[in-house]
Amino acid sequence: MLRMKTTDNAVVGMVSAILIVGLIVAVIAVVQITYVPVIMKQREAEHMDKVTEQFGSLTSVIDGQAANGRLGIPIATFLTLGNKELPFLVSSKAFGSLEILDNARMINVTYKVNGTVKTFRIGIITYSSTNAYYLDQSYTYEAGAMIVSQSQGNSMMCRPGFYVDYNSVTNVLNISFDVVNISSFGKKTIAGGFGTYPIHTEFHDVSTNILFTNVSDMTIVTPFSKAWLLFINRSLMAANLNHAGYLLTDTGQALTLDFLSYPHVNIIFKIIDIRAQIGPGWAE
Repeated sequence: MLRMKTTDNAVVGMVSAILIVGLIVAVIAVVQITYVPVIMKQREAEHMDKVTEQFGSLTSVIDGQAANGRLGIPIATFLTLGNKELPFLVSSKAFGSLEILDNARMINVTYKVNGTVKTFRIGIITYSSTNAYYLDQSYTYEAGAMIVSQSQGNSMMCRPGFYVDYNSVTNVLNISFDVVNISSFGKKTIAGGFGTYPIHTEFHDVSTNILFTNVSDMTIVTPFSKAWLLFINRSLMAANLNHAGYLLTDTGQALTLDFLSYPHVNIIFKIIDIRAQIGPGWAE
């Protein structure tokens, strides 16, 4: 008579395999839910720091070109628009866009005598991030200033060529404002994605160099009016101006500087044209 022998080895092996697979899935789920967002947020924060450094370098290059005034020397500055996702895990890429905007801002100067308004339009360079985990930021070069903006507000990181000189004896206020105008050259005016792109800039001309006398007010039309307000107010206070003698009005989209008790206000207004294009090579 034959006897049948039973064993549970196969069942134990299958249960062990299921438990191991379940443990692996649980570990991956914990890593995915808990650690991936933290890691990606840190990576995007580091990328924003890198963009700050790169955009600061771009600002320095443009300021140098505006000061030197040398023709025919385009200089490339590289900006990293975003970063890639993590390998083997579910995560999202961070994207960014770099753009040259012609005539995006406006500066108005008004005469005190007859109220005539002189209007000047200027172009800018702007970078905007589209992050998946970290706070979005934008960087803008306008009128010689570098401004960083978030949803909470904006601040000026690099100052423009704005100088104030006040003679308390003669009650004459002299302001020198060197405005950098960015104009696109060719068709390469925008880039998007997560790669690294060069932006070429070149000194072109000093298109405007005017002395305005008997100025009543000056307006800068920009969505970053708060950053300009803080900067101009500090500049006026550093020149020992009486705060009651001028008025700064911020509408959120424009900043107006009214000269209330200063009868003699002169503004030396200069516009320095810088040509720019995005992409490899300088296309004539």
